[in-house]
Amino acid sequence: MSHPHKAMLDEFHFAIRHFVPTLPQEIKDEAQKAYEELVQNETLDEDFIKKVFYEIGLKEYPYRKAYEELTHSNAEAQMKQMVLDHVDETVRGVIKPHLDAGVSLEELVSSDLFTEQLDPKQRYQVEDGILVAKDKLAESLKKQVGDQSQTYNELVQKWKKYAQEMVKAIDELERFAAGGDENQQAEIKGKATRFREGFLVTEPDPELETIKKEIEYWQDLFSGE
Repeated sequence: MSHPHKAMLDEFHFAIRHFVPTLPQEIKDEAQKAYEELVQNETLDEDFIKKVFYEIGLKEYPYRKAYEELTHSNAEAQMKQMVLDHVDETVRGVIKPHLDAGVSLEELVSSDLFTEQLDPKQRYQVEDGILVAKDKLAESLKKQVGDQSQTYNELVQKWKKYAQEMVKAIDELERFAAGGDENQQAEIKGKATRFREGFLVTEPDPELETIKKEIEYWQDLFSGE
């Protein structure tokens, strides 16, 4: 019998296999160990699994963001060309004008165009091309990071601080639940949970500005009551 949360664990395993190459080995090892333990225990509920994902994601986040910030300008142009070389002519005809116009690969795959103008097999070509390009670029970009190690380490510290600010902001948001009625409590706690889930290695990153706007909304609401 397969694990009741196999799909979640498969996503986690996929994320582990595509961690940025500069992530410290101890975090990679911790993630792999966590994955193996989760796979072996079929009695765990979804909340427990998400908690594990969150803990790993919070540690992985600053290294990934620092790596992406340092290598972005060099990597983006190279990756775009690699992806265009990877896909067939039909797919290339759809995506090339947008990539040439400055749309990033990340923006492309999250756009309506991606889902509306490409069928599942064509979308897979693009997604697979991105992964292949990342793997091919990993060593050269890792060297680039090594050549700029001081800058990279400073970026890691910057993103660690940013992550800590988001965690504090989410906690601040959740405290507003104490002053609300039953429906407001559920809504606030639900929002806080979704923001925390942004740190899961399988989910899109949370954004501090979005969290702050949510705090401002509830501050204004309760101050006016």
